[in-house]
Amino acid sequence: MQSQGLALPPEPKVGPSAARVSIKESCVDPSGNDPDTGDSDKCGLHVKENPPHLVALGRLYEGSTTVHNIHLLHDQVKVGVEEVRDANAPILIPTEEVKLVGQTLNTFLAWPTHLIKYLSEHLFQCH
Repeated sequence: MQSQGLALPPEPKVGPSAARVSIKESCVDPSGNDPDTGDSDKCGLHVKENPPHLVALGRLYEGSTTVHNIHLLHDQVKVGVEEVRDANAPILIPTEEVKLVGQTLNTFLAWPTHLIKYLSEHLFQCH
């Protein structure tokens, strides 16, 4: 077709060079962006104690309505865990595969909105 001056559209990227997106939503997109909703925000995940206890750092994916094909409730949000702070803390909304925060690194979770705190860039990188 090119000999007649017509060009085919470029081939879509496939294989190892293309960006990988999990269809099960079990992995955090390394770019920090949710393929369905755009940018995400860095946040701290807390468990309810007095005062609330920071158990992990991650990204909040506002606008998402499901996590692992389960619909979020009105008081839940989708988060991607990027750093575990308390591996033995229980997950507030457990799944069959994940019961403790230590099992959540690089996965998506549902988390109660009132236990999410936005973080500044420098706090996110502190250990």
